[in-house]
Amino acid sequence: MIIFEKAGRVLPRKDKTNIPLEFTVPEGIEKLMIDYEYSPKTLEDEEKAEKLLAESIEKYLGDEYKAEPQEFMPVKNLITLSLDDNGVYRGAAHRQADKQHHEISRDFASPGFVKGEIHSGKWQVVLNVHCCACDVNYTIKVAGEESK
Repeated sequence: MIIFEKAGRVLPRKDKTNIPLEFTVPEGIEKLMIDYEYSPKTLEDEEKAEKLLAESIEKYLGDEYKAEPQEFMPVKNLITLSLDDNGVYRGAAHRQADKQHHEISRDFASPGFVKGEIHSGKWQVVLNVHCCACDVNYTIKVAGEESK
């Protein structure tokens, strides 16, 4: 059963932020499956990428480290997931992949998440925006497997 489904767009002004997406898990769910993807993975506009990198080099490295923007190409968008169960942290998937599948149940959890009972109530998946160099589209789908 599909519990939550959303498509959206993250804009560069949301860089270095967290975007909470709330959903409700009904009674009787014993397993959650989360499918998530975003695109584009890289900033294709090389001129914009070089400008962003030059600004970052100046901001974070200053004059102490002589670096050129080309050393850090390509610029990659990175938006990862974390999960809360009724306000309790259930883990995170801070992975580079732009297409991911995660599962959580009483007896199993994908790496980064905590296995345990799937409680009914308010859950939250949080998009952790580590780098958003251009407009990024995402889709997320949470499905629940009911108790037999």
